[in-house]
Amino acid sequence: MTESTTPESTTPKVSRDRRISKVWIIPILGIFLGIWLVKRSMSERGETVSVTFENAEGLAAGKTEIRCRSVKIGAVESITLDPHDLTVKVDMRIQGEHIELVRDTSKFWVVRPRVTGSGISGLGTLLSGAYIELDPGQPGEESFSFIGEEQPPLTPSTVPGLRLSLISEQPGSIGLGSGIYFMGTQVGKVESRLFDPVNRTTEFGIFMEERFAELVNSESRFWRDNGIDLKVDTSGFQLILPSLDSLISGRINFGVPPGLPEGGELPSVVNSFTLFDTFNDAEADGFKSAGDLLLLVEQEVRGLNPGAPVEFRGLRIGRVSDISYQLVSHATVEKTPILIQLNEHLLQQHFPLKLRDEGLDGIKMAFKQGLRASIKTSNMLTGQLYIDLDYYPDIPPTEIVQIDECLIIPNIETGFSRLEDNVAELLKKLNELEVEPLLAEFTTSAKEATTTMRNIQDSLGGTDAVLAETKLTIEQAKEMMTALNGIMNSADTKALPGDIRDSIAQLTKSMKPFASDGAVYGDLLRTMDELRKVTRSIDRMTTEIADKPNSLLFGKDPNSKKIPRARR
Repeated sequence: MTESTTPESTTPKVSRDRRISKVWIIPILGIFLGIWLVKRSMSERGETVSVTFENAEGLAAGKTEIRCRSVKIGAVESITLDPHDLTVKVDMRIQGEHIELVRDTSKFWVVRPRVTGSGISGLGTLLSGAYIELDPGQPGEESFSFIGEEQPPLTPSTVPGLRLSLISEQPGSIGLGSGIYFMGTQVGKVESRLFDPVNRTTEFGIFMEERFAELVNSESRFWRDNGIDLKVDTSGFQLILPSLDSLISGRINFGVPPGLPEGGELPSVVNSFTLFDTFNDAEADGFKSAGDLLLLVEQEVRGLNPGAPVEFRGLRIGRVSDISYQLVSHATVEKTPILIQLNEHLLQQHFPLKLRDEGLDGIKMAFKQGLRASIKTSNMLTGQLYIDLDYYPDIPPTEIVQIDECLIIPNIETGFSRLEDNVAELLKKLNELEVEPLLAEFTTSAKEATTTMRNIQDSLGGTDAVLAETKLTIEQAKEMMTALNGIMNSADTKALPGDIRDSIAQLTKSMKPFASDGAVYGDLLRTMDELRKVTRSIDRMTTEIADKPNSLLFGKDPNSKKIPRARR
């Protein structure tokens, strides 16, 4: 049997095709398109963020918008009430392109019409409705659950500036929106107020714009402005009236009180200050004592309070720190101890270095040279007192005494207090006098003086007749002068010998003083006037003595009204 063979040329060759079929292009494009659509849908849908509020006033699911800087970035999806704590959970959808604005430092609050002491806000929502505002905060990690703010922050956290905390025990009327003032100009405002029930203090969060941040330094002090302020000091009265908004919402002042150095740059670690009740408290906080001195006085110290100024010839150099008998271990009630503190900053401001370097020895030398302390009145109306230091070289030196490591300042009583002591001593002597016997003797003497004066008046009763006769004599002399002038000017007189004419001329010259323009005539008239005044004075004096005999001792009462009397 013969095997059959197949020709090699007729055997088929089988091979795999490596090209992709064009048919698969459509499914592949469909897959990519589906992925893109899903991604776009998710991007447009955004992320869900939950915010918890105390109530949902003005909010509506599907209508209320989420805004950032008044730009819509999302909307509210649902609003649910927690049955346990009765809080409202608001689920909102933030657009994907804006989801990066939601951070762990972000804040959410509802913008609606509000009327507060700092002003009116949210009026634009009366027509458009309430919406939720987002403050992105500082860059940080992502977060999708927040607790909403019930009060909107006055300044967004992204605005550059200085943020500080003020701690106060007596907050007064300071609230949200109260102004922060520097030298009468508003440079910031209060953004938050939180009460700490444990420490029983109130913490205020304040904000100042970046351009005003350098005004706060290491020596700055903050104090409350108490509204209308009336200051009474040595310079007089000063009435301070704040603006109307400051009077309603309160205000906080800050600065460097007098007597303190200007201060340096505020350390970055310092972000909290004490809020003092008054400017005096803020000033006392920065007081740096350069030495304590003790003053022992015997006079009354009413009107001299702790904090009263200590001055040297009008320059303030310290303050009264304390007034108490506890200052001296062996105290007696005879002298009141007053503790005086010298201010180091004021001494540096007023005195050169060579005078300050003398220290305690220099103060003792000043005491030997006559430096004394005295209590003086700074205001007569309020009775405020202050301590004045000055040199009295005429006063003999005293022994320098030191009690309980405190140097005693020699004092001297001057001014109004000294006058009060003199008046009190005079009144004491007057009270010790036996007035009644003295008045009886003066009454007897006054009666005798009245009788004597009446006799004098009776003896002068003819004064008018004397004056009349004197006047008649002058008239006769005047007529004689006229006649003599006629004789001298007549032709017959001119014909007389020279010696007779000379005699007549001398006679005329002798009679000239008695003429109306002569010296004797004037003297006589003045004498008559003086005589009339003496007569009236004697008459008034006798009348006064008769009415009030003790007027010779005590004088006439200036407040008494004189009763008209009939002429005697």
